Amino acid sequence: MKKITIFLMTLSVATATVTAQTAADSVVQGARKYVARNFSEARTFNLYWETAPSHDYTLKQNGKDIENGRIRYMNTINFSATVPVLLLKNFSLYANGHFNSYQFEAIDNANGTRSAILSRNEGGYNYYEGTITGTYRTKIGNNPLLLIATGSGDGWNKGFEKVQGMFSAVMIFKRSATTSFGAGLYGTTLYDKLPVVPIITYWHQFNQNLSIDITMPSRAYLRYQFSNNHRLSIGASMENEHFYMESGIENLPKVSLLSKTTIKPGLVYEYIINNHFYLNARAGASALIKGGLYKTNRKSVNGDPYVEFTQPVAPFFNLGFSYNLFK
Repeated sequence: MKKITIFLMTLSVATATVTAQTAADSVVQGARKYVARNFSEARTFNLYWETAPSHDYTLKQNGKDIENGRIRYMNTINFSATVPVLLLKNFSLYANGHFNSYQFEAIDNANGTRSAILSRNEGGYNYYEGTITGTYRTKIGNNPLLLIATGSGDGWNKGFEKVQGMFSAVMIFKRSATTSFGAGLYGTTLYDKLPVVPIITYWHQFNQNLSIDITMPSRAYLRYQFSNNHRLSIGASMENEHFYMESGIENLPKVSLLSKTTIKPGLVYEYIINNHFYLNARAGASALIKGGLYKTNRKSVNGDPYVEFTQPVAPFFNLGFSYNLFK
């Protein structure tokens, strides 16, 4: 069980940037374009707001509780932009900027005051990231092969933090008007014990309206498209939230990375407003797989945190707008 948890944690930390899921989606997008009926996964600008009701949390160090509290007014704003830098026949280069803002209030149940660990920044926590991604398309035999290399750097309000590289290779073994299947590998340079992560993608159109969309182990959705403008999906995705913070814990690093890996089953509604604008609404439950405070060098993220973070299953609601400049 511990190995499985570490595997999931490793993948989700990676998927916070240009991900294994993104790599796989980039490959199969061409096969899906005709039958997806206007619901392109490539969006130039994305803006999302997510909220969750108040819920309890626990911080543990060396197996002992160091704080029990309640998180209130949890709101997250996510903005990203992706633009092409170079587009050639078999090679493309993209630049991406990403901004997350985490706004919440953490109350320590022991004294009813703000948490000395999680609420040290009254303005919330902001996370910034920039990436450059190069993709090369080729074939082995009759099978399309996509090679992806990404360089990224991140930071927060108090400065720049880390640079890392990510590499993916995904091959499409089956591609038709109604089915696509691919598999590949994903890896990154930053972690000291990161395994190579397998990627499996499967998409199948059962009829004009119903399809299944799987990118394992990141997500799985059953989709029903009512018309050219409306689509409803049911399924689950695995996500990661993380940001830098001053932990304020004695004998520990001054700056830590708080990272939470969750599995989110739920419903997703998508609506195409016009040729370029999309509306997305999502609701479901968020179950924590693993969370905690880690060193900023990321070397321990695929292992145990020096402060463990736990919370119960909580509902969430997500509302988003997207704009596709190049459609």
